[in-house]
Amino acid sequence: MASTDAETGKVVVGTDGSAGAATAADWAVGEARRRQTGVHLLAAIPWPAYVRAYDVTAPEGLLSAGERLAEEAAERLRRDHPDIPVTAAAVLGDPAAELVRASSQAALVVVGARGLGRLTATLVGSVSQKAAALAAGPVVVVRGGPGAPDGPVAVGVDPADGAAEVMRYAADDARRRGTSVRLVHATRRGEATALISDAGRELLGEADRRADEGAQELLREWRQRYPDVPVELHQPAEPPVEALVRAAADASLLVMGSRGHAGLAGLLLGSVSQGVLHRAPVVAVVPVRASGAPGGADDATAEAAAGA
Repeated sequence: MASTDAETGKVVVGTDGSAGAATAADWAVGEARRRQTGVHLLAAIPWPAYVRAYDVTAPEGLLSAGERLAEEAAERLRRDHPDIPVTAAAVLGDPAAELVRASSQAALVVVGARGLGRLTATLVGSVSQKAAALAAGPVVVVRGGPGAPDGPVAVGVDPADGAAEVMRYAADDARRRGTSVRLVHATRRGEATALISDAGRELLGEADRRADEGAQELLREWRQRYPDVPVELHQPAEPPVEALVRAAADASLLVMGSRGHAGLAGLLLGSVSQGVLHRAPVVAVVPVRASGAPGGADDATAEAAAGA
């Protein structure tokens, strides 16, 4: 199913009737208000795509049940937030694939970290992970309320890869919130160094020094590109997942980059991203495209999400 006009420029939220989906929708309302746009609720009812080739139709009433569920969620948002335009729709299809398709036109996609709703069960590592890995635009995974709604926008950074997409998203988000950006660069990669020789340790030390220099250079670059946004650098001496989860606890949002790949290669996020998504309250995963790579989520990418 192609993206619809109802999704264009909106904050699209996956809904399945679960408490997690409701929490994601509530978060999305605040984001829509900051962006001065509307919320579009999308209920995707799982129905295997391959059966279409055999002219097997979905059970009668399946789609209408999804439409009722989506509309119930929309009515709640309209009642609680009358200033925000809210639309709703239901489709027959894989939830991850439908969210990936919607990401081509949406301002961003929002999904709950864990859903146990009337229509489907969605877990981190399934719908939210696939959507975050394959979407054409930013995907926000909501596990709970932000650690500090008025806190800074935290960003996981790698001095070797100052992705412009991540920088732009974080700076824009901080502007909308009227807050600062906190760059988080973990300086401890792990404890498995007992068998490394003295020479090896010297090489690791040199790498650490270069990484520190790179982090300082990245800080200067952010401040130069975004002079109106306060930016600070934190370099905690702990593993990346622990550092990012700790930073998320007192941040309004944690931002990470993902170098998504079409097809099965892109279905799994890296170990750091997976670890953070399992524990951080609100995480924005921003796709980082290789130079010259297409920016949209095509049918093949969406089908890869559905077929995993």
